[in-house]
Amino acid sequence: MISLFIVIPGWKLLRSLGGVGLVILGVVDSSVIPTFGSLDALTAILSVKNHELWPYYAAASTLGALIGAYVTYRMSARAGEQWLEKRIGTKRSRQVRGLLKRFGFAAIFVSCVAPPPFPTSPFFIGAGALRYPQGKFVSAVLAGRALRYAVLGFLSATYSRTILRFLRHPRGFEANAKLIGITLAVFVIMVLCILLWRLSRTYFQRTKAESAGN
Repeated sequence: MISLFIVIPGWKLLRSLGGVGLVILGVVDSSVIPTFGSLDALTAILSVKNHELWPYYAAASTLGALIGAYVTYRMSARAGEQWLEKRIGTKRSRQVRGLLKRFGFAAIFVSCVAPPPFPTSPFFIGAGALRYPQGKFVSAVLAGRALRYAVLGFLSATYSRTILRFLRHPRGFEANAKLIGITLAVFVIMVLCILLWRLSRTYFQRTKAESAGN
């Protein structure tokens, strides 16, 4: 009960701050503190509420996420690989090392695009601990988060109101065509996210099997 009195007012405050609240939440979201998809939810809510400002909200979320990721990266770079194992465990640190060494930019990019509950902070911690090039790290995070929040903001601002209008006032073929297009777009995005998740899980399982064999 006490946590509810802390979280709910905090959520209302961040929502009232708009873009500034997204930057603050983005910094926390990309740190070692879990927020369980709160940044995605707040970005979508604000984009629905003020649909013409969705690019601003997407940019604010991206900026906050980038700052938080960079802070985590620098902290991990100073602490070294021992901190990596301490934070995420020996098993997962081995998996993250393998992904970063094999895929590098792509591994960080995918972790930034994939929606919750895909783990992101282990890749930020791992990149810092392994001294992954700073410029490439920032580029991967920026590209991944910008794509993620741009798509989320656009879909939330554009299609949520269209669906509501369709449900309230159906308009025949034109409305049906829009709804079909929306459904297909959402379906494609979901399929891509599932494929990314399955590929990463397959690699984790393969790494685990190889480690057990050794």
